[in-house]
Amino acid sequence: MKTWILTIVALLTSVVAAAQLREGSFTVQPKVGLNISTLTDADKTIADACFGMEAEYMVTDMFSLSAGVLVSNQGGKYDDAGLSYTADLDYANIPIMANVYVLPGLALKAGVQPGFRMKAKMKTDDGSYDIDEFYKFAGMVFPGEEPKINKFDLSIPVGISYEYKNAVIDARYNWGLLKVENIGSAYYNRVFEVTLGYKFELDF
Repeated sequence: MKTWILTIVALLTSVVAAAQLREGSFTVQPKVGLNISTLTDADKTIADACFGMEAEYMVTDMFSLSAGVLVSNQGGKYDDAGLSYTADLDYANIPIMANVYVLPGLALKAGVQPGFRMKAKMKTDDGSYDIDEFYKFAGMVFPGEEPKINKFDLSIPVGISYEYKNAVIDARYNWGLLKVENIGSAYYNRVFEVTLGYKFELDF
């Protein structure tokens, strides 16, 4: 039994050592994908697109650091007294990730993701409104305070990716840490994100 265990450990070790990743290599990766997102006070998720670019540096054969910019459409859907409306929020997210390659091409990842709001719309059956204007339309005006969607967000992304011949499929869950709105009830972004990218190695 011990012999079998040692044999399996040796095989796994040789597989990891056979990874084609090179220490010191630097790659860029354009990517496109799909978000399934919600807000913690919303009734339903929405699905929309994301796209962007990431750069990755191999610190060792099994560990890398990456950073990028992803334009991400997020939000959530609400059902209230027979009326439906959707919060439509666009962010420029900057994922900064640590990646551990546990097998050739297979990486576990976690990091931190600042995000900057670009657009905040509320979609209803009557059309699309700027969210600040929608608040006024809906009578959601607080004395002495002006409700707004915060311009800065911060998330913790965790996920997994698999690379085959430079093509990369990546799945992440982004856990929002900051309130989306400046006043009122606290609610946060929750986003499941799947992207497909292609790595280009750069020589310096």
